[in-house]
Amino acid sequence: MQPEALVKLIGSGNTSDVEAGWQDLVESSEISPAHLAQFGVVLSQLCDAGRNDQAETLAWAGIEATAKRHSPTEALQVAGPFLLAIRESEVLRAEVTELYRTVYAEQEGLDELLRESGLNGGRPVRRALRTLEVCLHVEEGGYLSARDEEGAARVESIDRAAWMFDIVTGDATETLGAVALADQYQPAAADDFRVMGQFAPEKLVQRVGKDPAGIVLSICRMHGHTTDSGRIESLLVPDLIPASDWKKWWTRARTTLKRNPNVLIEGRSPHTITYVNTAVNFDTRLMDDFKRLREPTQQWACIERYLRDCKTRSETPSKEVLRECYESFARHAASATTQGAAQAGFLWLIARRVGEAIEIADAADGIRRLLSSTHDFSSILQPIEDAALVELACASLIEARPDDWQEQLQAALPLLPMPVCDWAVSRLIEAGRSASDFDATIQTMLASPVAHFESLLWLWDGPSNREIGTGVTPVTILSRILRALEECRRDDRVPKSVAKRINTRARAVLAARNYKGFVACLETIEGGMATALRTHISKLDNLGRVVREDLLSHLNRRFPLPETRRQVKPWEREDCIFVTATGMARKQKQIEQHVNVKMRKNAQAIGEAAEKGDLSENSEYKFALEERDLLRAMLAQMNSEVASAVILATEDIPTDHVGVGTRAVFRRVTDGQGYEISFLGPWEAALSENLLNYKAPLAQSLMGKRVGDVVEFNHAGIVGSFELVELHNALQPETV
Repeated sequence: MQPEALVKLIGSGNTSDVEAGWQDLVESSEISPAHLAQFGVVLSQLCDAGRNDQAETLAWAGIEATAKRHSPTEALQVAGPFLLAIRESEVLRAEVTELYRTVYAEQEGLDELLRESGLNGGRPVRRALRTLEVCLHVEEGGYLSARDEEGAARVESIDRAAWMFDIVTGDATETLGAVALADQYQPAAADDFRVMGQFAPEKLVQRVGKDPAGIVLSICRMHGHTTDSGRIESLLVPDLIPASDWKKWWTRARTTLKRNPNVLIEGRSPHTITYVNTAVNFDTRLMDDFKRLREPTQQWACIERYLRDCKTRSETPSKEVLRECYESFARHAASATTQGAAQAGFLWLIARRVGEAIEIADAADGIRRLLSSTHDFSSILQPIEDAALVELACASLIEARPDDWQEQLQAALPLLPMPVCDWAVSRLIEAGRSASDFDATIQTMLASPVAHFESLLWLWDGPSNREIGTGVTPVTILSRILRALEECRRDDRVPKSVAKRINTRARAVLAARNYKGFVACLETIEGGMATALRTHISKLDNLGRVVREDLLSHLNRRFPLPETRRQVKPWEREDCIFVTATGMARKQKQIEQHVNVKMRKNAQAIGEAAEKGDLSENSEYKFALEERDLLRAMLAQMNSEVASAVILATEDIPTDHVGVGTRAVFRRVTDGQGYEISFLGPWEAALSENLLNYKAPLAQSLMGKRVGDVVEFNHAGIVGSFELVELHNALQPETV
């Protein structure tokens, strides 16, 4: 029986059922004192429900049953937690006091320590028990770790007549009474992380190198048996481990810890590490987690973790447990089919994966049936983030639609994870597609870098078929990657989870193989583009400090910065275009319209003209090809503009002089007539709204002007001498 079962009975209000269940529990010869102590939560729940008398009666029954079958020491293991759960009971206080007298009868000064602890004198139970447990287990020469900080101490001497402790903390010596000592410290082993750091730093350095798993467990214990990899890294790097060695060290530690049945490792970067006193039963844990969770994604994560744990420990997964999971997924998938193909597809894929792991013959039938009846494969992929499941979905599509899967798979190519793109392209080429058939698909990837980021990374890493994407330069792909990072940094419409994934993936792929792809890309560009890249990368704090500095370092080695150069004013820069987020969004929609409408319509026209035969005399075919070349040139120009665009930040707009992003208020000298101009990028310019392109000649003549300056105007019907009277931030709304 588990404590949760009795807790549920408390909620039902049936007193007799609770007492009967408790009686069966405490009289069982199979339950250990350590296990029985965990049922203190039941007593606590009874007290919370106002049933203190019943809780005290059950506690007595448990302590007496334990005392009959076990030693006084084991009875105390049960009595202490039970008293702590009830929180206040004079009778139980007296009983626990007597158990301490029996167990520690030979301890010098025990009566004085019992009085000091206040167990029978009204001191809070938790504090009294803590005082006894600490003081009875501390020896001269032993070590202590601080409860509320990272410090440690060594016990120099103990006066058990008065229960006073002389301790050394670093270079200082301190004397504490029993209660104060227990409030501030707890016993610690000589190999405790904090103890070694303070009293044996050389040994700590050696142990960090030789026993990573032991170091993690020591840190885990000092944080209440639960910690995470981020906290461990902050304690070790850089004082004990160089930052460059951290990942390798953590991998070693994690690999060893996974074999420890008392350790749970959950989550991803940071991982959560929990030490439990009883060995983990992974079959039971899987079913408990599976039934507790409701989201299929979380349930699938539990199954993946279970399979990994079994593999790490060389154990065979339970077919009974996995079959129960399979049947649950298949049942929910069948009911979800009527509600929506996307959710049903995800569930059928998981069912297939689990079913095939335990060799269920028809495990693939559900997803095949669904895919054979749907014409929108891309929608099936939408809720799936796991690359292995996406590849399984693609394989299921090929199996389900042997005659017409190619079109659907190619249409979904921009949405596929990076590892699956090559697999899908290989299948399509085997089916008869040529490299040129992917040109329009690649343009789709480039047009919407956030939506198609994984496939963009595949282009950057390089398709295994080198003929694919030969018309797209590495710097074009790099500019789209940087543009996606800029959108994640500036655009609130990008969900935080998506932005986090893109930031993480970009850092990993750009830094791969010691920045080999980036270095090769730099060999293909000129100085102007290098300047634009430097400007763009410098602002991308979501790249992370290390990756950003490494990219700039490679860039500066290939294109060294002049030792001295004139400070170029923003409005004079030729390497970039300053635009607003709204202007960028408008330009991106223009590109999407160009790719998805104009270029697709042109591709269709080329195909229709080619079907009319004799291409040498086919004027429609020639015209369509000429139009294709023109459309490609226009797209290249738009992409080049976007690559050099820098989105204006509100905090970067000057208001002490006219600059890019400034709203200037002028007043005519002769009659006081007012006139306002906002200086924005070329994509926002609108004369009817007094929005002027900052690169226009008039705007350039006004750049740098300050309040009080007088300028001559002959613009849009506005003529005369005007004084500059106010300067504002054009990106901020006007205040009334």
